[in-house]
Amino acid sequence: MNSTRDVSRGQGQPAMNPLAAFHLRAAAVYAVIGMVAGITMSATHHFEYGPAHAHLNLLGFVAAALYGLLLKDRADLAATRLARLHAGLAHAGMVVMIAGLVILFSGNPGLGEPLAKIGSAAVVLGAVLFVALVFRATARRAA
Repeated sequence: MNSTRDVSRGQGQPAMNPLAAFHLRAAAVYAVIGMVAGITMSATHHFEYGPAHAHLNLLGFVAAALYGLLLKDRADLAATRLARLHAGLAHAGMVVMIAGLVILFSGNPGLGEPLAKIGSAAVVLGAVLFVALVFRATARRAA
């Protein structure tokens, strides 16, 4: 059996590259966590966590899904150091930022605010790297 084939997808279909799969799996997990957080906020009337919930859904679910879809289509880009650095910054930054926001809105600005700022900075750096990936993916190729 060829190691580049995924038996669960059927004979002859290439496996998805690992970085694209990571982004798409993370997006699915972020979506469920975001939905559960939203339902919990509504049920307990703790709407102060709304910004964390919104960032989790938009940056976690939507952005990560877009990252995965781009790299699914362009496995050559997924194999680059730039794509790996982007993934690390985007996901680590998002987790740290969300944790910081939750801690901040729980009444501990001394810890929550620095975490939210550090996470936000990492997310922005990750976004800049994503712009570079998009420009590489959409560049005109020499004929």
